[in-house]
Amino acid sequence: MDALPVLPPEAEALGISFDGRAYHYREYSYDHLADALRYGRLDRTRPAAGEAPVPRQWKQWAGPTPEERLQMDKHGIVFEYGYYRYGAYRYDLLSAALDYAHREPGLSLPVA
Repeated sequence: MDALPVLPPEAEALGISFDGRAYHYREYSYDHLADALRYGRLDRTRPAAGEAPVPRQWKQWAGPTPEERLQMDKHGIVFEYGYYRYGAYRYDLLSAALDYAHREPGLSLPVA
């Protein structure tokens, strides 16, 4: 069996782990180490870092606002069962789905 890759010191300091298929930061999973590092860095710079996180379910199940729906429609993002879906990916937060849609446009749009 192949050994798992050694994570860089920054990843270990942020608490990022790798299970052989995905990188994990807190309760989130990422396909790429760069994404996990970016979110870990952003999370650490937030003013509330270190405080207990607010349960995300209240916002997650509230659904998108009309303004957010306009952004979603532009990129082909849909809201299903409390999650935002973009292509084959599922996100807890619309901001994460929009971020990926900006980097990888057209994943959810119909193929001509």
